[in-house]
Amino acid sequence: MKTRTIGALAAASFVLTALWLGLLIAGMSRSGPPQSFEQALAVAGRTDVLLYLTYANDILITLAVSALYAGLFAYCEPAAAGWSLVGFIFVPGYCLLNLVVYLSQITVVPQLLALQRAPEYQATAAVLLRLVIQPWPGSAASVFEGLAYALLGIPSLIYGGVLARSRGLLRLGGVLLALNGAARIVGVAGAVLQHPMLRLGSPIGGVFFLLAMLPLSVALLRQGARPRARAVAVGPVQATPAQPAEAGPEEAGDEA
Repeated sequence: MKTRTIGALAAASFVLTALWLGLLIAGMSRSGPPQSFEQALAVAGRTDVLLYLTYANDILITLAVSALYAGLFAYCEPAAAGWSLVGFIFVPGYCLLNLVVYLSQITVVPQLLALQRAPEYQATAAVLLRLVIQPWPGSAASVFEGLAYALLGIPSLIYGGVLARSRGLLRLGGVLLALNGAARIVGVAGAVLQHPMLRLGSPIGGVFFLLAMLPLSVALLRQGARPRARAVAVGPVQATPAQPAEAGPEEAGDEA
């Protein structure tokens, strides 16, 4: 995968994550975090533009981030082939779990809400809704979402560590990406241990990811544009690859 394409995926992930943060703030300002299942049920029952926009954006983020990590696998492989492969193994699991969770919120949940209005299905629908409503912390959907981000935390730590051995913006982006991975894993540990402070690791990890995408996108787009600009300047016959604007992991990790 070309470096410029990886940079474009990082830029798309930055835009979508910023939109996720804005939608999260809008949703919290409207109803706040659910304190009971009834509140979570009321939030899920608001099938308005904000709800569909939120989950559509979540699905796009999942696809964009999965593609980005595939690109980071290719980018980091020359410096750390074994570790890069280990990291990428967890990406399909993250993608599958999150797609199932987010798609179910706009397909399965509305059908269960409709079934709940029928007396003969009311009890069964109520039990299933407790399992599939993602905003409810005790639901299976919430657990699967947390597990998905825990899986993504592993390649975040690996690729962030490889990129942190570079220089400039790549180093900064790598450090922030590694912090994102660590925070996500802490957040899942908090959910398992029912610790409210540790649970904050998940949203904090999202902020670290947003911050990481900005320097990564700039550095990778700059690297991808530099050889192209040199080729245009000297012509197609004499064109030679230019040195990247930032030292890539291939240079920083030759000893690996």
